[in-house]
Amino acid sequence: MISLVMTTYNGLKYISEQLESIKNQTVLPDEVLIYDDRSTDGTYEYVQEYIDRYSLHTWKVYRNKENKGYSLNFSDAIDSAKGELIFLCDQDDIWHLDKIKVMSEIMNSHPEIQLLASNVHPFYDGEHPQKVNFEKFYGQLVKINRIGSWIKPARPGCSMCFRRCLLENYDDVWFENYAHDCLLWGKAVLSETAYIYNEDTIEFRRHDKNASSRGGGSLKYRLEGLNTEIDIISRMLLFCKKNIRNEKHISFLSEQLVVYKKRKNILETKNVIRAFLAFPYIKYYGRSRFWITDIFYCLKR
Repeated sequence: MISLVMTTYNGLKYISEQLESIKNQTVLPDEVLIYDDRSTDGTYEYVQEYIDRYSLHTWKVYRNKENKGYSLNFSDAIDSAKGELIFLCDQDDIWHLDKIKVMSEIMNSHPEIQLLASNVHPFYDGEHPQKVNFEKFYGQLVKINRIGSWIKPARPGCSMCFRRCLLENYDDVWFENYAHDCLLWGKAVLSETAYIYNEDTIEFRRHDKNASSRGGGSLKYRLEGLNTEIDIISRMLLFCKKNIRNEKHISFLSEQLVVYKKRKNILETKNVIRAFLAFPYIKYYGRSRFWITDIFYCLKR
């Protein structure tokens, strides 16, 4: 069984294209669950009317009693999914019509994969959309072997398909500032079951109001992100000690926690020399280029 989970919030402007791309998939999901987080622009009403218009009996739209926020809304929606394979979906992209077919076939042919993410093709709307810069991979199906990348997904959540078993003990790690897709990606990388399908499956819309674009590029925003990631590493370290018991990974996470605390101090003091000297610890960074980014923030006025 295949589940598709979408969350919505004031997405009326773009959602019709996304709904069309799901309805016309060459392989249809067995259920589509849409959780609306108290939209005020008519999104919920539009989705309900769309479901009724096309008699989409396997689609359900729910309206939260109160606004939960992006991560909790997605986490609750995922928890209600019944499928063995679960696809994550944003409200404002456009899926290639064979996305579910191609990715579910890969998952069915490769039982060792617990999470599969694909490439996406970004396009830009609005006055100030945030540009994206994704890590490059080589080969069509690529296993994620770099342990340090567990903390930062190489591809957005809307590109991901994962097995239900990845949800085991989800609530032991999740907290309000921990994005659902980051958590799933992290668990899969640390269990050595995360893969990239190195082909585009989505037209990935970037605009001013993307949830992942909020915050800007200030030092304050960077430090807030590091504080969150320090909390994430701490929680994942405890989780791994209790559940995974991989000594190599436990040792790595312990050392990574120390490195991230040092990174925070480097940025707080804007110590460029210490930022340069951190290069030997680059394997602990979520992405290698973040070492250069830290130097940039130390130099930035």
